[in-house]
Amino acid sequence: MALPDSGEIKLSQLATNFGGSAPHGLKEYYRGGGSVSDNAANSTVPQSGELSLKDFYSSAGTSSRDIRVWMAYQFAAGGYTSGFGVTSQSSTAAPSTISNGANAVAWQPVFHAGTGFITSASITISQNEDVTAYNNNVVLYGGTTSSTVTNVVAAWNAGYNGSTGGARGYSISWNADGTINSITNTSNTYNYAIITWATDNVSAANSAGYKWFGFKATNPPSWSKGALVLGGTFTASSSASITQPS
Repeated sequence: MALPDSGEIKLSQLATNFGGSAPHGLKEYYRGGGSVSDNAANSTVPQSGELSLKDFYSSAGTSSRDIRVWMAYQFAAGGYTSGFGVTSQSSTAAPSTISNGANAVAWQPVFHAGTGFITSASITISQNEDVTAYNNNVVLYGGTTSSTVTNVVAAWNAGYNGSTGGARGYSISWNADGTINSITNTSNTYNYAIITWATDNVSAANSAGYKWFGFKATNPPSWSKGALVLGGTFTASSSASITQPS
């Protein structure tokens, strides 16, 4: 659990979050010094010189979490037969298999971006032919804390085409502090115009200081052919053990 962002902080709270050896002293809690990891969540903690308990506002220890998410419809697409994620936004819930029925939703466990956490990712967004058009089939949410990842940063719509489906690929990079550096369209497959980036609030998200993020993927209302709605980095086994604030 992260330390408070205001008010009193006790040395005992540092020991609970970061460990260390009793008797505890502030000098064992320099960032990168062994107890406090050098990452985006602890960026206000000095690496040397004078230390104050106030330097530890919002800092946190670390743990490994599973942050995988994907959603597919009708049949095995990309090796995934249904969906995987959580049923509502959470930074603590473990993802599991989710139904691939109509309008089914898979949430990604929210994650902190930046140095020591997630700094880059690739996603693919797909829509097959003979599938009902629908809005916000993939949404990236953001917020300033793990419990406020409720703001739309980017959203994609899926259209209808009776002859050819398609997909778009994107590369996402985050700055050292966890804000977004860029979301870039990197690949387009078949009738890629069927996928549109409908909402772009990246600049506003950076201005607001969003460093926590999470995807939501929704299945279409109906279809005649299947596809993987959301794929990419977060479907990989490497996303099953990601360092995050504890």
